[in-house]
Amino acid sequence: MSITIRDVARKAGVSVTTVSRTLNNRGYISKETREKIYAVIQDLNYSPNMLARSLTRARTQTIGLIVPSINHPFFAQIAQQIEHRFFDLGYQVLLRTTEANVGHESRILDLLQQARVDGIIIGSPGLSDQNYAKSTVPIISFDMHLASASVSIAANHALGGRMAAQALLRGGCRRVLQIVGDLSAKTDAAKRHQTFLEEMIAAGCECISLPSANHFADLHSSREMIEKVFDQYPGTDAFFATDINAAELLNCDTRRGLSVPQDIQIIAYDGTDVLTVLCPQLTVIRQPFEELAEKIVDSMVKLLQGEKVESRIRLDSLTLIQGISTRV
Repeated sequence: MSITIRDVARKAGVSVTTVSRTLNNRGYISKETREKIYAVIQDLNYSPNMLARSLTRARTQTIGLIVPSINHPFFAQIAQQIEHRFFDLGYQVLLRTTEANVGHESRILDLLQQARVDGIIIGSPGLSDQNYAKSTVPIISFDMHLASASVSIAANHALGGRMAAQALLRGGCRRVLQIVGDLSAKTDAAKRHQTFLEEMIAAGCECISLPSANHFADLHSSREMIEKVFDQYPGTDAFFATDINAAELLNCDTRRGLSVPQDIQIIAYDGTDVLTVLCPQLTVIRQPFEELAEKIVDSMVKLLQGEKVESRIRLDSLTLIQGISTRV
């Protein structure tokens, strides 16, 4: 005998309407009630007819998620958390990677529209804003600014850059190098690098900003770049970089017989899980991944329900995790 929505409502002790509203993300349902209903659904192995629901509501319960690369720890981690949260709400996520290729990104955007996704979430686009302005579904951009997006969500990177600079300055740095991405891109990352530079200059510390040839570098390309950095900028006593590059800086110090933090200080930015396998542990400014994913998913659901959402959301909950790579 097949399980029906009435069976779910009866066991959960709620009305059929409440179960339906939970499955369709309509109206307010308390967290406690929502969790109870999903627990019963799992216990009874209830599978709602997604095709019938989508035809009735003219929706597919599908969200498109576009990121530059899943080789980059930041995008891999945030994509995983976004997918998990949507899954719990009955949505599926179509994940696509652009590999920082504009032509590829344009094709992906067309394919998502053809797939009739209910909404699109985009991180670090290469296409012009006009391409996304043609979208007929809500768009949320994260970690960057896109004027045509309904909502823009990111950590407060200016605050993050300030936190990193102050941590290195407390350790007495005098000549610092920060590895930056493409500052002409529409990402919020430029704000952290600019603030970091301003803090260093104000403190009378020399600061070199070195653009990375590949902002979404893998481990191999990162190693090649870091070796060149040490050769080209001797006398540098501190570095600021994202997780992969910071980890490779630590490895390069070891290969060259340098001591951290006595000879060189390193502070990482992002705080992805990739850093947990390092020994010794790096000092890092950690982005609020859980809160970012929660805001992205909640905002998209509200947009689909026709609710108003703040257009620009910046999260201040970055944290400094003290490791051994900076002097206290």
